[in-house]
Amino acid sequence: MDPRGWQNGWYTPHNPHVYLPPNYYGHNVYHQGPQHTGWRPFGGHARTGKYPNLHPALASDLTLVRYDIRKPTNEGILSNTYSDVYHAPALIKPSSAFRIISKAFPWTIDIKTPANSIVTCGMVWDAIYSALQEPIADSEWGLAIVEKSRKEAIEKAAKLREEKDKDKRMKRIDWLGDTTLFKGLEKDEEFQKMRLLPGTKACPETWIVRFGKP
Repeated sequence: MDPRGWQNGWYTPHNPHVYLPPNYYGHNVYHQGPQHTGWRPFGGHARTGKYPNLHPALASDLTLVRYDIRKPTNEGILSNTYSDVYHAPALIKPSSAFRIISKAFPWTIDIKTPANSIVTCGMVWDAIYSALQEPIADSEWGLAIVEKSRKEAIEKAAKLREEKDKDKRMKRIDWLGDTTLFKGLEKDEEFQKMRLLPGTKACPETWIVRFGKP
């Protein structure tokens, strides 16, 4: 890695990457292209908090990003923030594997890159957005109807969304109801252990995404 790309502990690729989302439900894996160099740190400052290894634009206790996950990243994130942060590494210690789970939805989102590539902030946002654009599967709807308030929130969100995009299929984004604002990533070791499907391999970089109302 070119040391000239490092400033205040953060290093970032400069050029866009290619994402290849899968066409199946439940477990979403994203692939990144080759690594590039050059970047200045988020806001020009190094900041620390609960999660010093996580980029501050992603950390729930530090992020100033207000991103409505219903929109693609290039539409939902302010242009200056997008250009500064999108290609920044998600972790100060670069990792080629990154897992996202949530207390707000039942899916696991995995981001994986080839050797010598890194997971970026943009990849995290894109992965969440893409995963939530998937249609709700029959089995997922069966889970949702057990809880009346959840079912009603999904139906209400789906109706409002359908009026805009004319897509009558229920999508996973509807699962969030009116809490579609990205509020950062955090750690909860106990929840992470419970959430891991027995018999499957844990990912060291597992993070919980939080959402709120726009």
